Amino acid sequence: MQVIGTHTFVPTDNVVTIGAFTLGENDDTIWVEITQDQVTGPWPWSYGILGFRSAFGYELGTVKAFSKPEGVIQRLGVGRPPLERSGVITFQPRSFNLAWIRQGNPWTLTFAAESGVTAGTGVGVVSNSFVDAANGNGLPLTRITFP
Repeated sequence: MQVIGTHTFVPTDNVVTIGAFTLGENDDTIWVEITQDQVTGPWPWSYGILGFRSAFGYELGTVKAFSKPEGVIQRLGVGRPPLERSGVITFQPRSFNLAWIRQGNPWTLTFAAESGVTAGTGVGVVSNSFVDAANGNGLPLTRITFP
C-alpha cells in the first residue's frame, strides 16, 4: 500500500482532503487502510466518512470508516471503474469525534491505499465483495439454480 497522508483532526474540520491518488488502468476499487496513530483512551472513537473524489464526484461511493491503532482496511467501489482515475482521498470526521477533539484529545490518522479490480465482466459473471482475509483477493461465488 502507498501512504496517502497523515492528518491530525481539529474541531473545525469538515471534509478533509487527505491526499492525491490515481487508480491503475481499468481498476474499479480502492482499498484504504486507516491507522489510528494513538491508543484509544477510555472513550470510543466513532467513525468518519471515507471517499475518493474525482472531477466527476464520488464515483466509487463513500463508506462509514472506523480506525484502530492496528489499522483497518476499508473498500471503496461500486462495481465499475470511475470515469476519472485521478482524484483525492477524503475523510469527514463525525461530530462525536470532534467533541472529543474539542476537549483536548488529539485524533491522528494515517491513510494508505492501493487499487485493483473486483468487478467481473461477461455473461453470467457475479460481482462480489467477499474477500479472502489471508491475501485480500476476491473469493469466487457459485450460482446455484434450484428447479
